[in-house]
Amino acid sequence: MKIVTMFSCIAVLAFLLSLSGCSSTASVPPNTSPTSASDADANHSHAEHAGHDHAAPSDMDKMKLELAKLSPKDAASAETQHVCPVGGEMLGTMGLPVKVDVKGRQVWICCDGCKDTLLASPDEYLAKLKKE
Repeated sequence: MKIVTMFSCIAVLAFLLSLSGCSSTASVPPNTSPTSASDADANHSHAEHAGHDHAAPSDMDKMKLELAKLSPKDAASAETQHVCPVGGEMLGTMGLPVKVDVKGRQVWICCDGCKDTLLASPDEYLAKLKKE
C-alpha cells in the first residue's frame, strides 16, 4: 500500500510540474567545471564522465544561439529587451522568442504560452518594459 501511495504522490507531483510551463522558477545549477586540467584530474577521472558533456550551455549562450536565427534587426531588438515581460525568462532560453505587436509596440516574449496573457493585460506588461 505504501508503494501505491508513493507512486500516486510522484504522479501528482509530475502532473503539477508539467502545468507550471514557462513561469517556472526552476534554477539551473551554475557551471562548476574545474578551472584547469590539473584540477579536473585531481577531482575525478575522465572515464567517470565518458559519453556526456561536462558543461551545459549558459542562459546567455542559449540566448545568443536562438537570437542568431532571427534577422539582424529582430535579434538586436530582442537582445535589447533581454527578458520576457510575462514569464520573466531570458529571451532565447526557451527556444526562439516570439514577437508580438502590442498597441503599436514590438514586444518579445519567451514563448507562445505568454501571448494570451500579454494581450489580456497589455498596459501591465508594457509598464514592466518601461521600467527595465
